[in-house]
Amino acid sequence: MKTIILIPPSEGKADGGKNKPLKSVSGITADLIKAINEAEPKKLYGLKAKALENAIAVNKEVLESKTMPAIERYTGVVYDAIDYQTLKHKSDFDEKVLIVSGLFGLVRPTDLIPNYRLKIDKLKAAKLWLTSNSEQLKDKFIIDLLPQAHKKAVKYDHGIEVEFVLKKAGKKMPAGHQGKHIKGRFVRWLIESNVTDQTRFSEFTEDGYTWTGDTFLKEI
Repeated sequence: MKTIILIPPSEGKADGGKNKPLKSVSGITADLIKAINEAEPKKLYGLKAKALENAIAVNKEVLESKTMPAIERYTGVVYDAIDYQTLKHKSDFDEKVLIVSGLFGLVRPTDLIPNYRLKIDKLKAAKLWLTSNSEQLKDKFIIDLLPQAHKKAVKYDHGIEVEFVLKKAGKKMPAGHQGKHIKGRFVRWLIESNVTDQTRFSEFTEDGYTWTGDTFLKEI
C-alpha cells in the first residue's frame, strides 16, 4: 500500500513565477474562481487596506499570472523546516507528499500553480473538494499532518493523524506555532529515513518530542 503524506499549504506564497499561466481551469477550481470574483472581498479575505488590495489583485490575475512548482510557491514555517532544496531524496518527496489546497485540491509538490488567496474554510471549499480528494486517497496509507480546517477536505480508510503536543505542569496543549516547525522537520525525516508508517515513529526525537503511541509529546 502506497504511503501518502498530507500537509497544508501556507497562507504566505512566493510571488511571480517562470512558467506559463494556467489560462483556463475546469471543475471545482473554476467554480471557486467564479465564487471568489462574486464574493464580498472583506468577508472573504478578512484583510484590510494594502493587504486586502493585494489579495484581490492576486486572485484577479490567477489564470494569467506565471506559475511555479507548488513546493516553491508555498512559503512559511512548515516549508522552511522541510528545506526541500537540501533534501537528498527529492523524488521520494515529490511522490509521497500531497498538499491540500483550497483552490486546487490535492496538489503535488511539482504541480505548477499561480499565486492565489483562498483559505480552505471559505466558500465551502473543503466540502467541495471532499469527494474528489477522498477518491484519490483510496487504497493509500495516509500520514495526516493537516490542521483541523484541512482535515474536512479529506477522508481515508487507512492512515494515522499525527499531532504534536506540549505538556506543562501536567496540562497538555497544542504545540501551536512551534508545532508548524516540528511538523516540517518530521516530514523531512519521514522522507530522508524512508518511513512509511507509524512503526518507526519512536525514532523521531527532534526538539525533545517523544512518540507516545498516538501523539508526539514534549514536556516543557
